[in-house]
Amino acid sequence: METIQKLKENTAIFLPENGLEEKLNQAEKENRKLIIKLGFDPTAPDLHLGHAVVLKKLKQFQDLGHQIVILVGSFTARIGDPTGKNKSRKPLNVQEVQHNAETYIAQLSKIIDVEKAQIVFNSDWLDSLSFSEVIQIMSNVTVAQLMQRNDFNKRFTENTPIAMHELVYPILQGFDSVKINADIEMGGTDQLFNCTMGRQLQETFKKSPQIVMCMPLLRGLDGKEKMSKSLNNIIGLTDEPNEMFGKTMSIPDDLILEFLELTTDFSTKEKQEIKNRLKEENPMNIKKIIAKNIINQYHDEKKADKAEDFFVNQFQNKNFEEKSFVPVLISSLENKSDQMALIDLCAFIKNDITKSANRRLIESGAVQVNNLKITNPYELIELKKETKIKIGKRNFYELV
Repeated sequence: METIQKLKENTAIFLPENGLEEKLNQAEKENRKLIIKLGFDPTAPDLHLGHAVVLKKLKQFQDLGHQIVILVGSFTARIGDPTGKNKSRKPLNVQEVQHNAETYIAQLSKIIDVEKAQIVFNSDWLDSLSFSEVIQIMSNVTVAQLMQRNDFNKRFTENTPIAMHELVYPILQGFDSVKINADIEMGGTDQLFNCTMGRQLQETFKKSPQIVMCMPLLRGLDGKEKMSKSLNNIIGLTDEPNEMFGKTMSIPDDLILEFLELTTDFSTKEKQEIKNRLKEENPMNIKKIIAKNIINQYHDEKKADKAEDFFVNQFQNKNFEEKSFVPVLISSLENKSDQMALIDLCAFIKNDITKSANRRLIESGAVQVNNLKITNPYELIELKKETKIKIGKRNFYELV
């Protein structure tokens, strides 16, 4: 009972409701491991704390001795999947899929034991299907069933185009469950429809239907949309400790409890104690506790302590001149004159975001040069040593 309670903790949806108990009992009777499926399309090379919500639940099953199967959508990523918005995601080529998949798998080791997990690629069976076989698989699903998916229904009602390959995508994901004989499929709540498609197709192919476990979607740093690389609101699993700490401190206060529940590894008792403290203390203190815990999980305790010290010195100290500045060589700018447009300078210095994103930062007043806010992206900046530039909330640079 305690095991089931732990496995159900923080889970948003079970389908069917008593399915977990039945599957665990079935596995015990048959003296076998449950096959737990998590599929992902390698559409971007970075995993973040939103992915970790599901991965940590997977780890619980792995620790109990069950078989984790990481299914890489090496085929489906090449056709483009529905994004849940009003358009499909751009398909990737083979090289992009391979690169992103390798990066993903390396990052998975931060949470699960990759050596004990089974990693499969759905191109191994989907590439070999004939067109007539694809049609036969599709014949098991009606258009009416597909239209029950919320985003499809909304787009259809609003006369927004839905491409045929988008309708096929959930069917292919469901067929993956047939091929690997999944007992449980996990995902975020946005994957509920696709996961239930797996149940339907398994029954069609005379297999025991998988149960569906959906974890809540962690909201990103903006406190509104789900954490997503495309929205630039993520804390990446490979982010440096200082970056992790600073990003966590930037979350809105109404996100604290969500982060406490979904991103930390505190015990239930510890979480309750922190919740009680939140009623009386400055929310910033609680954010520091959460930030250190996150860094401790993906780096170590020593780096968590150092990140806290850095944050206190860098951001709670209001004196601009006393910040720690990252040096930028003037000679590396490759500029023929001794002046440079601010947008070009920012794009060179902070090249991990797009030029458009840098422009938005400037126009919103988030860029300072020598402690002066500049909102004109094309204002010329003199390229001389000791010029200090702040980009966004946490990035400080000095020309040397």
